[in-house]
Amino acid sequence: MSTHKNVVFILEASPTAHLRFFEGLRMALGFSVSHRPLTLVLKGEGVRILFPIAPKLLGLPPEITEVIPLLKELGAQVVVRDSDLDRYFLDRSLPDFVRTASDREILEIVSSADLVVPFFRRVE
Repeated sequence: MSTHKNVVFILEASPTAHLRFFEGLRMALGFSVSHRPLTLVLKGEGVRILFPIAPKLLGLPPEITEVIPLLKELGAQVVVRDSDLDRYFLDRSLPDFVRTASDREILEIVSSADLVVPFFRRVE
């Protein structure tokens, strides 16, 4: 019996709205070292982490821009909901290691996971 767990992190909130997004990224990075496969699903405003941002100007930790490339280096999969790209990403091109997925494909990713760690939009 394999001890490896298929872990999925879902980040939905804006990366600039709350430090919770950064904490979710850090947790995903930590899990990616010992849990493979790991998938990071970006939904809603979470896709904005793929924009060029200036963390210092936004009051965010400077390391926030380094996490996604580190996840790639550790073999994690980064998946973006395609309908959110239309809404938030405008016409920017995606990094080559990010793949798009439909709602159905994301449902399949989540339902095949052993552990799902959601970081949803904070309700005010």
